[in-house]
Amino acid sequence: MKNLLITIGIQLLAACAGLLLSLWWVSGFTIQWPGFVVAVLVVVVAQAAMAPLAVHAARRYAPAFLGGTGLAAALLALIIAGLFPGGVSINGIGDWILSALILWVCTAAGAAVAQTPAARRRGGQHSHKS
Repeated sequence: MKNLLITIGIQLLAACAGLLLSLWWVSGFTIQWPGFVVAVLVVVVAQAAMAPLAVHAARRYAPAFLGGTGLAAALLALIIAGLFPGGVSINGIGDWILSALILWVCTAAGAAVAQTPAARRRGGQHSHKS
């Protein structure tokens, strides 16, 4: 349970970072502060729900696209977050792509960070090549 809470906390922080970096770096990206919390929660929940589905579909139908599933999940999460009032608003296809890329990098980094301490708490059961 402790590992799950730590992982959720790290993913929340990563989503916050991704949305804030998009706000600062992408000119067509806007978010209302009251909707920021909703957008963060939507991004985390949407990515948690969509990532396994996207990976399954890629493995089954197009294994070459497996690496892009996280980016697709980030883009879909932004689209869903944009459906909520006061949430995300993005203008232009380039800004959509850049925002999804920023969010994907942040959440992927968050997932990597979350895996390392969790593996240590389990007794170092992650794989190392000797």
